[in-house]
Amino acid sequence: MPCSAFILDVLRGYVSYKTAYHLGTEALDDKRVDGRAAKRALARWMNLHPTNVTQKVQFIMQHFIQNVAPLLDSKAKAMVVTSSRPAAVRYKKAFDAYIASHPEHAGIHAMVAFSGKLTGKEVMHAKDDRITGGTFQCDEDAEFTEGNMNPGAKGQDLRIAFDRPEYRIMIVADKFQTGFDQPKLVAMYLDKKIANEVEIVQTLSRLNRTFPGKDQTFVIDFVNEPEAIRKAFARYDAGAQIEEVQNHNVVYDMKNALDREGIYCDAGPVA
Repeated sequence: MPCSAFILDVLRGYVSYKTAYHLGTEALDDKRVDGRAAKRALARWMNLHPTNVTQKVQFIMQHFIQNVAPLLDSKAKAMVVTSSRPAAVRYKKAFDAYIASHPEHAGIHAMVAFSGKLTGKEVMHAKDDRITGGTFQCDEDAEFTEGNMNPGAKGQDLRIAFDRPEYRIMIVADKFQTGFDQPKLVAMYLDKKIANEVEIVQTLSRLNRTFPGKDQTFVIDFVNEPEAIRKAFARYDAGAQIEEVQNHNVVYDMKNALDREGIYCDAGPVA
């Protein structure tokens, strides 16, 4: 949709995970680098399993920390859009586990928003093709609610609690996917197939509010086809486009991974 002084063009920062995968594949075919070392450096990223929430959380956290967290004077926030309430619960548990195992990121907290309550049995045996398999285990009689999964919010309205500095990531399942304004939202990780064009636009438009210093957004889409996203926005803006390569940070991430392998060095300026 058109840019103005009041909204940002979220399609400028849109990249599908499939695109990122192919960028990585092309890099491995470059004869100027050691293919085996490059594969070791990028294997975990490229082999992301479509239904493994733990792997996706690792990817999201790495992307968020490297590209998003420092923005807006370290106040930038992200939203993870999941396919169902059980998926949202699994994502929250996976985020909590990741942060607990990485104390250097202890200042980053994720909250989850969903309606009603779920039992452990419902979460473990959900009919949701985005979370099949995996290692998630819990007591079948366990109960999951917004209240007990967001203890730090202390019962505060999640719209208000999410504005607090410690909450950087909000995981949603329908609730807050649309009709929620948080101008510090800079990134969205989309793990939900959206067929309705109006819903596509409304969902991605959570990012388009302006904020001092906010001049870019990121959308990482794990499941939708970019052309479907473009067509949805074209209903409102005939010039809506998604560039073939949108997220230049993908290239820098690959460079950093290769740098860590030590397969080349900076020779310095040529005399």
